[in-house]
Amino acid sequence: MKENFQKHVTSHAHRVPPSRPAHFYRGRPSSPHAHSPRINKPPHHIRGDVLRVIPLGGLNEVGQNTMVFECGNDIVVIDLGLQFPEIGMPGIDYIIPDTAYLEQRKNRIRGIIITHGHLDHIGGIPYLIEKLGFPPIFSAKLTAGFIKKQLEEFGLERRAKIHIFDPDKAILRFGRIEAAFFRVNHSIPDAVGVLLKTPAGNIVHTGDFKFDETPARDQKPADLQHIAKIGASNVLALFSDSTNALEPGRTMSETSIGANLEPLIVNAKGRMIIASFSSLIGRLQQVFDIALKHKKKVFLSGRSMHDSVEIARNLGYLRYPANLVKDINHLGGPDKDTIILTTGSQGEEFSSLTRIAQKEHQFVKIKPGDTVLISASPIIGNERAISNVINNLAKLGANIIHDRTLDVHTSGHGCQEDLKMMIDLIKPKYLVPIHGEYFMRQAHKALGIEMGIKDENIILIENGDILELGAGKVHASHQKIKLEHILIDGYGVGDIGTQILYERNKMSENGIVIVLLTINAKTRKLNAKIDIISRGFVFMQKSEEVIEKMKKVAEAAYQEITKKHPGAKRSDIKRYIANKLQKTTEDQLDRKPLILPVIVEI
Repeated sequence: MKENFQKHVTSHAHRVPPSRPAHFYRGRPSSPHAHSPRINKPPHHIRGDVLRVIPLGGLNEVGQNTMVFECGNDIVVIDLGLQFPEIGMPGIDYIIPDTAYLEQRKNRIRGIIITHGHLDHIGGIPYLIEKLGFPPIFSAKLTAGFIKKQLEEFGLERRAKIHIFDPDKAILRFGRIEAAFFRVNHSIPDAVGVLLKTPAGNIVHTGDFKFDETPARDQKPADLQHIAKIGASNVLALFSDSTNALEPGRTMSETSIGANLEPLIVNAKGRMIIASFSSLIGRLQQVFDIALKHKKKVFLSGRSMHDSVEIARNLGYLRYPANLVKDINHLGGPDKDTIILTTGSQGEEFSSLTRIAQKEHQFVKIKPGDTVLISASPIIGNERAISNVINNLAKLGANIIHDRTLDVHTSGHGCQEDLKMMIDLIKPKYLVPIHGEYFMRQAHKALGIEMGIKDENIILIENGDILELGAGKVHASHQKIKLEHILIDGYGVGDIGTQILYERNKMSENGIVIVLLTINAKTRKLNAKIDIISRGFVFMQKSEEVIEKMKKVAEAAYQEITKKHPGAKRSDIKRYIANKLQKTTEDQLDRKPLILPVIVEI
């Protein structure tokens, strides 16, 4: 996951449009009779000299990065990512892009280009690749390694087609669209920007980037000469990362973080426990280098940490002697010579660091003298979870170090001076800020104006908008694609919609009330007194008066609806009773629990 994966914390669960039925589970179809997905009506005929650009994700949030480039009958997709759930989405694991538009045109998809290996750029692949007809995937070597690992977990590795390219040499042809690449720095190796040559003009998509003159060992700096050469080729439009557009200055170098980490690790009196994103390969390499230099051992804790290290080492992106790094189940040796590298820098509920803080980790128990270093910035919305973990660790006697006390983390995204440098190098006629919330992209627009781009040539678009490029101009089309949130809940893909989220939120806020009505199957009269069961609503023994009133209201409501409408459907009866009880709970307790009437016929 990108290390600065921010989320704008606005609850819009009740505004989530209904999702399509769950006809795919873990990438495999559940039934040949499953409902067909919603079809977007095809737009007007697309001329071969016009390029249409359609963001399916990444422009109303930081995540779900997916952008469609369509020229005539040729479609190229850049990135296919996921997003972590927002507040107001209880139980949801991930959000993935709505690809209905692509599904109806899957025979025209020439390829999917992936800019780097973070989940917000590759996480949607295993959920969506089959629905898109398994188009070929193109990426650099390390990115391909992470994609393959995901596909293996879904049993799709043999059906997916992954092609590895060399960013320094590759030129790929996708019908009318030609793609070339340039290296950029990010918080993971092999991050690339993309140059698309089309009949409508040259387009640059930066991916996530920063400029780091001194990246971690064995990682290449951004190729400024190559980027400048692209800028001299008359670029029509620059689609540029906006994640850190509000941050002044330049992004701190990764090597500077390593220099700050070394004395902390060396001077630790007890064990050093470092929580970091598992994809921060450069950071991990610096920890390994420090450990080797000072004769310490590194123990890995957390599945994603183990997987990332294994993939990166097998592909040559991490280098260390075999006896330096071990799995956490081999933990041992002097405390002062021990480094534990773990997941959980965001306070994730089941992460290794959280389990350590809750004294639930099988191998790691905090003891006085341990130092916990959180080498990551909090994702917006995770602050409370991280604070809870830090509090618990401190109570157990650990010394805590994080980015609010020392510079132990740097972003993988360019700050304002980096963004201005990219504009200066590419020299685009048009600027289209991408990646992030609207206010981030608006800040990027201000930087573009500062760099001399005309206000009317900086275009702010949102997911589902359609840009049309041709004849040396870029303009937003009057057409727009309707997109929905596609929610992942366990093995279910797209089967969680507005009503379920509404019910989950009501239960989490005010509990649930189950109203049990037993009726005669022939006469439809009540056979016994109504029974009420509540959870998270009121303590039954102390609210007998309220419960008794609810029973009377439910009985009266049942009598009313069946008398007025003798042939009323069971669903209508339950809805009528629920509405009456909802008013009672509001009047009596000012609460709105989820009310669930259950009718049993005997």
